[in-house]
Amino acid sequence: MTEGHAVDTLPGGASSSPPTPRALIVSQYVKSVAFAVPAAPGVHAAPKGLPALHLDLDVDARQVEGSATLFEVALTLRCRANASAGQGPPRAVFEADIAYAALVSLQGATPAALEPLLLIEVPAMIFPAARNVLADLTREAGFAPVLMQQVDFAALYRIRRAAA
Repeated sequence: MTEGHAVDTLPGGASSSPPTPRALIVSQYVKSVAFAVPAAPGVHAAPKGLPALHLDLDVDARQVEGSATLFEVALTLRCRANASAGQGPPRAVFEADIAYAALVSLQGATPAALEPLLLIEVPAMIFPAARNVLADLTREAGFAPVLMQQVDFAALYRIRRAAA
């Protein structure tokens, strides 16, 4: 074995590639939740079909104070269900606001990789848990569970960047 081959096999040697940026979830949690049924109990006494749903989704990331590698990524889901009130304006059936967050440790992330990791990769990882919270809340409130489809966070990121 030649000396050059020995250097090539050592970790951190000249031929090793830079580490792949990774986001490791330290913890996931419901940061806040609000659920209201403004027209209760009447909305349950005389249900009139499925309400029209309006969903909003937002992603926010911030560095944890005092740490160079820890970030909090919060996924906010807002769901409003409205029922037609005949000739009047639609009436609110329920309103849900959920902030589901993750504490994330970034490893090997360059400044260029930071935003895509925090605004695309991490939200995609925590989205299934956040949508489960929404489905459980609506079901427990006596309504059909709101079942959200998977979200393309990369497309949302591109739209957000184009608008900025």
